[in-house]
Amino acid sequence: MGTRLSKLWISFAGLWGAAAVAIGAYSTHGLGDDEIRVLWAQTGSAYGLVHVLALLVLTALGQLGKGSQKLGVLACSCFALGLVLFTGGLFVKALADISLGGPFIPVGGSLYILGWLVTAVYGFTFKGKGF
Repeated sequence: MGTRLSKLWISFAGLWGAAAVAIGAYSTHGLGDDEIRVLWAQTGSAYGLVHVLALLVLTALGQLGKGSQKLGVLACSCFALGLVLFTGGLFVKALADISLGGPFIPVGGSLYILGWLVTAVYGFTFKGKGF
């Protein structure tokens, strides 16, 4: 993965990580007794943090240059779009109590799944010493 693209993924992950922590904390203290909105925020935060970490790990692996760069970029792209659509969609529902309409959240969740499947294939492209 190129340095410029790696910087983009790392910055993107950092911003979404900060948002996930902030919104997760806010949901505990600022959404009151609206249990469903708290659940949306906490679900978005949990999934967001997991996929931010996946994005960072894939970026680090891409810097090793021992796997298919195309598959690494595809997996990162799936996770990034999943963050925007799934996690972002849940955050909008939680904070503004509105639905964006359309299949944003389900499409984002499907992108998360696709990202993990591409990551699995990406693993088979690695070359070099290992255990």
